[in-house]
Amino acid sequence: MNDSELGRIMFRAACPNNDILFDKDGRPSVMVFIPKFRMNQVITNGSDRIHPAFVVNGVEIDGFNISKYQNTDIDGAGCSLPMEIPCNEVGFESSYSKCAAKGRGWHLTTVQEWGAIALWCKRNGFLPFGNNDHGKDKRESVFRAAPVSYDENGAKRVLTGSGPISWSHDNTAAGIWDMNGNLSEWIGGIRFVYGELQVIPDNNGADILNPQTSDSYAWKAVDAKTGKYIVPDGTGTTPGSVKADYASVPFDVAGWGSRWMFTSKVPPSRANALRRCDMSLISCDETIGPEAAELLYAYGLLYNEPYYDYKEQYAYLNNGLPEAYMYRGGYWGSGAFAGIYCWSCSWDRGHTYEGNGFRSSFVRLT
Repeated sequence: MNDSELGRIMFRAACPNNDILFDKDGRPSVMVFIPKFRMNQVITNGSDRIHPAFVVNGVEIDGFNISKYQNTDIDGAGCSLPMEIPCNEVGFESSYSKCAAKGRGWHLTTVQEWGAIALWCKRNGFLPFGNNDHGKDKRESVFRAAPVSYDENGAKRVLTGSGPISWSHDNTAAGIWDMNGNLSEWIGGIRFVYGELQVIPDNNGADILNPQTSDSYAWKAVDAKTGKYIVPDGTGTTPGSVKADYASVPFDVAGWGSRWMFTSKVPPSRANALRRCDMSLISCDETIGPEAAELLYAYGLLYNEPYYDYKEQYAYLNNGLPEAYMYRGGYWGSGAFAGIYCWSCSWDRGHTYEGNGFRSSFVRLT
């Protein structure tokens, strides 16, 4: 019996309902399989199309595997292992590289994949908790996880999978841990260029042969009327593309004054500034057609479902940066603002922060 077989037996005993996958160099990861579904299975009045997370290079896939745990760095590669110290103080660039180092099919979790899981959770009434309040969840008073380090406010990041079952995405032992809090996770396949939404189409970002470099040909804008992928002009002003405007709202009873709104117009609010609003307040103006709006739902950038109270999960965006990359979920100090629908596009690809980490995913490519 070789080391890989022994490792599989050991992790299978600890995680009997999960997949144990090995990368090209034999490093194990505990993974959760997400089977494909259609948009009308997760949003009201959705189309019959397959969610874009389940289409790679034009081929429909049965599903994808996502790391059960935030990743630990082993020899320069991200691995999903229980009761380990999650890798932090990484930027988008290094997070992407640590996932790609595992071999083709392995990749930094994409916006399509995270969005699919967020939609599934919301439709099925799950509100995963996590380490968003210095070792515990803001809404819990008893349960705590095993801390790695502390500051003057208490615990910071915690060991992977050391939190209670409520920190699993589906509240079972087979679920995905820490999509709420602990470390904000860098996400692949999406960026904003001066406020213009750009993505790697479908789930093509799962294939490292579709590069996510700053100057990659693979980045596409989204047509605001048709939802089709179009070639961006590079300045965030592509005619008819989806863009983000921080729009003022007269008589705003929510007390925000302004909130993020998707539009096809060049946003007059464009500025190199970090601004936020509650996720429940994000909307589309009249220039966004239903096909484009459905993509925004698919990415987890909008929601309209009443199945669970997801309010107070915040969205942060800088629509004045040449490139703003996404991280999601919140970190140990985010409080109630953290959650599976919390997202931020406010830093460039090289920015690092101690509250940021990542997780790898895997698809079987033909």
